Amino acid sequence: MINNITLKAFKSFLYRELDFENLTILTGLNSSGKSSIIQSLLILEKAFKNEKNLLLDGHGTESDLKNKNSKEQIELIIEIDEIEYSIEFPNNQKTFDSSLFPKVWYISANRFGPQLSIPISNDAQTKNMIGRNGENVLQCIKYYDSINPTSLDELIKHPDATSFTVLENIRTWLKVISPNVAFDYEVQDISDSSYATYDGHRATNVGFGLSYILPVITTLLVSTIEKNNLVIIENPEAHLHPKGQTELAKLICLCAKLGTQVIVETHSDHIFTGVRLFIKESDFADKTLIHWFELNENRNTEVITVFIDKDGRVKDWPKGFFDQFELNHSKLI
Repeated sequence: MINNITLKAFKSFLYRELDFENLTILTGLNSSGKSSIIQSLLILEKAFKNEKNLLLDGHGTESDLKNKNSKEQIELIIEIDEIEYSIEFPNNQKTFDSSLFPKVWYISANRFGPQLSIPISNDAQTKNMIGRNGENVLQCIKYYDSINPTSLDELIKHPDATSFTVLENIRTWLKVISPNVAFDYEVQDISDSSYATYDGHRATNVGFGLSYILPVITTLLVSTIEKNNLVIIENPEAHLHPKGQTELAKLICLCAKLGTQVIVETHSDHIFTGVRLFIKESDFADKTLIHWFELNENRNTEVITVFIDKDGRVKDWPKGFFDQFELNHSKLI
C-alpha cells in the first residue's frame, strides 16, 4: 500500500508530505492542487514501470510542472509498504522493481458520457483493464464475467444481487442509480468496439448518469478480485442524484475495506456524508483520511488533514469545508 508521498517543487507544491490510507479523499476549491496529487502518482507509476518518458500526455514539459516559487529541482518521493523511493523529475536515472507499485485503475473526470460505441483493447495486458476515459469497460466486464467467471467477496456483493458474479452486481448497483434499469452490453471483436444498452435503448437515449457511473462501479468491483490494486477516481458524483451519490460512497468504502486502496477526488457533500455514515456503521475511521486543499497568498497549496471519529463526526471543521449548504440555508432563516 502507498503510505505517503512527498512533492518538492512540483506545480503548486513547494514542499508537501501527504499521507494515504485505505480510503483517501481529496477535496477543496478548484485549482487548489488536488489533481496534481493524482498526476504525481501517475508519474510515479510510469517511473516504476521504468518508462524513459515520465511526462504525462497533455500536461506539458518540466517547465510547465515546476513550481515558480522554488529554485529546487522537482522531486517526488513515495513510501510503499514503509519503504521509501524517490525520483528526480523528469530525468530520473533510477530503475525499480515494477511489482512494487500497485496496479493502477484510474477513472478520470473526462470519462465518456453516452456513446454509441466504446472502443475495446485486444492486447493481452490491457483487455482486463479500464481506460482513464472508460474505454474498454465492456471488454473488461466480458473478461471477468464470461471469459474468466469470477465470484466477488460477500462484503461487496449487493444485498439484492442474485449471485456473486461481476455482471450481476454491476447490474444491481446500477439499479441503485436508476431503479429497475436493465443493463446489457455487446462486444464486437471484428470491429474492436462495444456498446451498452439500458432497458434495450442505446446509451445516447438515456441519461448521462448511467454511462458516467458504469466504469466507476465496474472498477470498484473488479479491483477487489486481486491484491495490490490502487483505484483513483475523479468526481465519481458526476451526473448522479443525491441518493445515488450516497450509495456510491458505500460502494467506495466497501472496496477500500476489502483491501483495495482508493483515492477519490470529489466536491460532493453527499459522497462525504456517505463516507461518514459508513464509518459510523462499520468502524472504518482509522482507515480513512480526508485532505482539504487551498491556495495561500503565493498560490502555493496548503493542505489540512481532516479526521473523522468512530461516530462519523468531524473533529475540526476547516472553514469552507463542505459548509456551503449550511451557509446558504442560514440566509433563508
